[in-house]
This record gives sequence, structure tokens and C-alpha cells, in this order.
Amino acid sequence: MSFKKLLVYAALTALLAGVVTLVTWQMNGWPTNAGQPLTYVSFISWASYFLFGANVKGATKAFTSIIAGIAAAILMFVLSIAFGFMPWWAVPLAVVILVIPMMLAERVPPINNVAAIFLGTGVYFSLSAAGAFKDFTFPQYMLVGAAELLYVLIGFAAGWITIWFNQKVSAEKK
Repeated sequence: MSFKKLLVYAALTALLAGVVTLVTWQMNGWPTNAGQPLTYVSFISWASYFLFGANVKGATKAFTSIIAGIAAAILMFVLSIAFGFMPWWAVPLAVVILVIPMMLAERVPPINNVAAIFLGTGVYFSLSAAGAFKDFTFPQYMLVGAAELLYVLIGFAAGWITIWFNQKVSAEKK
């Protein structure tokens, strides 16, 4: 790609990044109780779109695996609470127990993208640290999971648009 085309591509991608930031800042953590932008979830997902193949098929497989990761994170919370949550061993034990099925999911299509499973779990925990939880109830778990998926979709859409920009800018004129 020539420097001129690369500059156009970079400018379009920068504008898209600005739009993603504006949209997610306006959402202000919606639909969770975070009360702060969850823009980072979209940007992590945007970068991940390229790691998952930079296409809709890869993103779809990653998305289903992220859902599995969210389920694993929820189960980690449930087990941690069942173990008493505060003892030093409660969270690590829940993690040890659930990482085994997370790894075994490598053999379970369509959730066999282990990296995406871990991404889904890690982002879910980051949402809890960001204040997305009001309390630890089933509806709250689902709300936070839905929010994560919404911001992931924004990031994947930005990834798709970035590829589209690249194709349009780099296309040879006839």
C-alpha cells in the first residue's frame, strides 16, 4: 500500500476509533451499574477481531467462546461465594476447578477457541472490578454478561469496518 493510501486508511481508522469512543462514552457503562465508560472492552475486542482471523467466521466462533468464558466467570463467582468468598483460598480454588473445563472446551465446537474463552472470563472479571455489579444475583450476572457481549459486538463491528476500509482504500482503480 502506498504511503498516501496508508495515510487515508489511518485517518479513516482514527475517525472510527473516535466514533467508537464517543458511542461507548455516551453509553457510560450501560446497561450495567458501572457508571463509567466501558470503552476498553470494545477496544480489546476490536484488536481481538484481527487475532481471531479478521473475518466474520472467526469472530462468530470467538463470540460463542466468549459466551462460554462469561459462563465460566459466573460459575467462578458462584463457587467463590459458596466457598465463603473471603478466605484466601476461595477464589483460587474456584479458578482451578473451572479452568479444567475451560481447557477441555478445546474439543467442543463451537466454543473451542480457548483464547476467546479466557478473554471472555477475564473481561467479565474486569467488569466486576469496574463496578458493573450492584450485587451478586442471577439477574445481575446476566446483565453484566449481556453488557460484555454488547461491547464485544461494538469492537468486532469496528474490526470488520477497519477491514472494509482497508479493502476500499487499497483497491486498484480501474
